Amino acid sequence: MKKIDAVMKIFYVDKRFIWKFEDVHEEGLTIIYDIFTCLEDLRKCAYVFLNLDVYGDDLSVYLEGVFESHHDDEYDEFVDRTVAKQPDLNEEMDNEDIIELCMNLADAECERYNIHGKWKEMGVDFKIADTTLIVDLIGELVGKDVSKILHKYSSYQILDDELREDLKAKLPETA
Repeated sequence: MKKIDAVMKIFYVDKRFIWKFEDVHEEGLTIIYDIFTCLEDLRKCAYVFLNLDVYGDDLSVYLEGVFESHHDDEYDEFVDRTVAKQPDLNEEMDNEDIIELCMNLADAECERYNIHGKWKEMGVDFKIADTTLIVDLIGELVGKDVSKILHKYSSYQILDDELREDLKAKLPETA
């Protein structure tokens, strides 16, 4: 997988989270909306491979419409423009890059899971919290289902090292 592909997958998931959280925000539950800091953590994961000098603080402006369009033109133009500005994003990711990215995503999922749990204990339950966006993305990055191991990690049944080893074992063999 190329670095730009991983970045775009993160941006897509991040956008989907924002769309899902809009309902919570519009209902006036701003504090709960802000507590889900995994949104910011998730956005930071995308910057693992994206130099801030490329788009600076205006990245969200450039991303407008990239995922909403029914045509691939905007998406392709964004990718081409980004790769032209930062050619190393066209390089293949090595296994260590993939694992680091997955660990960042796992931390965001852990936070999402635990914040949802705290609010559920207080009698507040949101359908938003049951999303599998991050879990599915990590599974796509490593090539296998990771739902069980991420649940163990999020519920503190295993530590970082065990998750890291499991993710490494799931990575497809390279020639």
